[in-house]
Amino acid sequence: MNRLMWQELVTQNPMLIEIARFRRRFLSFSGSNALNGIVLGLAIVCYFGLLMLVFSARGSMPPIALVMVQTFIFLFATPSILYAAIAGEREKRTWDLLLAAPITQAQIVVGKFIGAMAAIGVGFGLFLVPVLVTAVEYEKTNWQDLILSELVSITFIIALATVTLFFSARTRRAFMALGTVLATLAIFLLIVPLLSSAMLPDQVITDLVNFFHPFYVLTHLAMAGENVNESFNGMNLYSWGWPQVFAYLAMAGVFLVWTARTLNFAENDVKFIPANKDA
Repeated sequence: MNRLMWQELVTQNPMLIEIARFRRRFLSFSGSNALNGIVLGLAIVCYFGLLMLVFSARGSMPPIALVMVQTFIFLFATPSILYAAIAGEREKRTWDLLLAAPITQAQIVVGKFIGAMAAIGVGFGLFLVPVLVTAVEYEKTNWQDLILSELVSITFIIALATVTLFFSARTRRAFMALGTVLATLAIFLLIVPLLSSAMLPDQVITDLVNFFHPFYVLTHLAMAGENVNESFNGMNLYSWGWPQVFAYLAMAGVFLVWTARTLNFAENDVKFIPANKDA
């Protein structure tokens, strides 16, 4: 990415106004949407409850366990933030106005993505407090594995955000996009692992099937930090962590480009691959 493209998509993107929009919608008690205020209030109460639990159990709780909890929470929070990013614009009849504005399709997609990640980043920052408290107090903390676990969690959520944005761009209704994302997660994170564990007795094959499963990866990193390798006699422990981080980032890039390239397809057009202009 050259400097001109960076300025167009990031620093001088008019769609960065989405940051303020997401902040008003999800991180504020003001506004017309009272439900979001109630959800935010419950989230704050749960957060302080988590802090109390961490301080009471510090020294006995492995920090990667909290990273798993963090990943689980954002597994549902991320689709709930982004499912209406584009499909909601269509429902509100503002999508045509947005397309007619003097901005590119890439600016629309990147602006929506950055706005959502700004809101999600606040949540990750807040979660970092109990993770660090637990890591400092826990005697067996392996900081290298902990940092790698955080990277796995963050990059998986980034990839999930781009997938949600893609389905939001390719569906006509916001709840259809949300349902599609949740169904995809259920297949990828629940059905496939259950079937693989029941039908594939070989540990190496099971590892390959679940190679991109975030909780499977975090479990491997946690066992490595605890020096309990007997439970995982399949692939080498060095196979877990960095390969998934790079794969999630590559996946995020692919879905961002894919979304921007197919953004102007008609609503009743089911094509998912951009037409070849040279054909």
